[in-house]
Amino acid sequence: MAGWTHNRLAKRQQAPLPGADGSRSGSATGDESLHRPDPPTLAELLARKSAELVGQPRQLSFDEERPRLSSPHLVASNTGQDMQLSRIVELEIIPRLMLMHSTQPLQNRPPLPAMVLTVDHVHTLAHLSAEGESDSAGSYVRALLDAGASQEQVFLDLLAPCARWLGQMWDDDRYDFSQVTIALWRLQRVLHEQGSRFNQVVQPDADSHRALLAAVPGAQHTFGVIMAAEFFSRAGWDVECEPKASWPDLQARLNGGWFDMFGLSIATGDSIAHVASAILDMREASANPLIFVMVGGPMAAELPNLAALCGADAMACEAGSAVATANCGVGRRVKQA
Repeated sequence: MAGWTHNRLAKRQQAPLPGADGSRSGSATGDESLHRPDPPTLAELLARKSAELVGQPRQLSFDEERPRLSSPHLVASNTGQDMQLSRIVELEIIPRLMLMHSTQPLQNRPPLPAMVLTVDHVHTLAHLSAEGESDSAGSYVRALLDAGASQEQVFLDLLAPCARWLGQMWDDDRYDFSQVTIALWRLQRVLHEQGSRFNQVVQPDADSHRALLAAVPGAQHTFGVIMAAEFFSRAGWDVECEPKASWPDLQARLNGGWFDMFGLSIATGDSIAHVASAILDMREASANPLIFVMVGGPMAAELPNLAALCGADAMACEAGSAVATANCGVGRRVKQA
């Protein structure tokens, strides 16, 4: 702003200032125009205003303080109101604002209050995901982040509950299969967008733990395991996520590479017996004989003893706690080795 104001004032063709005897000289022509006093700069105007503020008044005539009406940029104005507004803005408002900010240090703005995501936010996101436009869900999440919600809140208190609620809507026949599928796909887009936007994924190194995450083969909706993979990646794990792999594919992956942890999302209770048998096969196939096996997913919230029923080492009900549980469990296995 300062540079703009200074340049505008420097371009004016201001009338001569009064002479020593108080008289004003006529219009300059020819070589006389070379001796015309320069118009006051913004710095000079600010100095005069500063002198007035500190008790050193300086008497200025109307013509000395304001440009003549013959100034080119004022003549170009359409009306007298435009000219008066230009004078006020450039010679009164801008200098006074700059004086105010030059004498008063800027204060730090208080942080936005912490935002609490409620059930209403979850239901709104679910509705937008299932029935809204293509980017409605993404726009809504971005608005919540701009309003003060944290990324952790969005992941744990919004996206994950929204996926669970969509499943409940499907069970209650309020949304059909296609609506829930589209909604979960849009939530996955939001999850990917936010992970890329904040770029908080820690790059794994030679000391990072490796995890293979999957869902029970045949599961229709796999948003939860994708969410878990995001959290493990953000915590520095080297993650392979195979939400659509078959049991033989998973056995081959565990046999062909070293993994510290195998995580499995279980969505329905009727698959638990088969999962328990499959986990035994995974342990036998694993290149790591001490592989740590975790289970989670919708059934973890319904069966507190899910790990024991499946023959797993631990269970987690949500992605945030899964990382802490895996870190602890793998750490103990490493000490035993």
